[in-house]
Amino acid sequence: MTEPAYHIDDLPDYPAFQQLARALWRNGSVRGGSILVGAGLSKNAERPGEDTPEPPLWSELMTEMVERLYPHDQKRAPSNPLRIAEEYRTYFGQAGLDDFLRTRFPDKSWSPGPLHGDLLSLPWGDVLTTNWDTLLERAEHTSDQSYEVVRTEADLTHARSPRIVKLHGTIGDPGPLIFAEEDYRTYPVKHAAFVNLARQIFIENELCLIGFSGDDPNFLQWAG
Repeated sequence: MTEPAYHIDDLPDYPAFQQLARALWRNGSVRGGSILVGAGLSKNAERPGEDTPEPPLWSELMTEMVERLYPHDQKRAPSNPLRIAEEYRTYFGQAGLDDFLRTRFPDKSWSPGPLHGDLLSLPWGDVLTTNWDTLLERAEHTSDQSYEVVRTEADLTHARSPRIVKLHGTIGDPGPLIFAEEDYRTYPVKHAAFVNLARQIFIENELCLIGFSGDDPNFLQWAG
């Protein structure tokens, strides 16, 4: 049997993995472990065929928007993705923005991949996500852990940990999707309960980021 070229304890982040493991299984730690899930995890979704688009990343959405807003000179487009999304809403209207997102998120055509179920089988204190799809919620039914889903702040009054908390809305729901510059600017006021929850979780738990770059404006504000 061939020995692996490296061992996990050779990884630069191995001490962080150990710390997270102790938190997850409360091995001598009073802090639990929670996770913040971004769009990168959705890339592991299963699709019925090659003609079904895969879940997009923010950068891919921005590229499409820039092509529509600046068809003749894309160099004029702002570099801030939130500003691009806001310009798209201003030009095409809220209905146009909603249609754009719906066509690029055929959520019901996607199925959770094995990684979704494996991730939720870990004993997280809470699972926060900025994703609009329902892959995590559907994967919960196949995992070893049971989670309560929080889609709106009103759900916080009765949902107990562990929870799957949809911080930026859910595609297909009547509520807003957090996407453009104004959405982020007004988020601390309109969604104060989610802001307080996120900050509390960050303080009380070891936090793991999955499929998440860490440069989301809301995350930067919550993390201080």
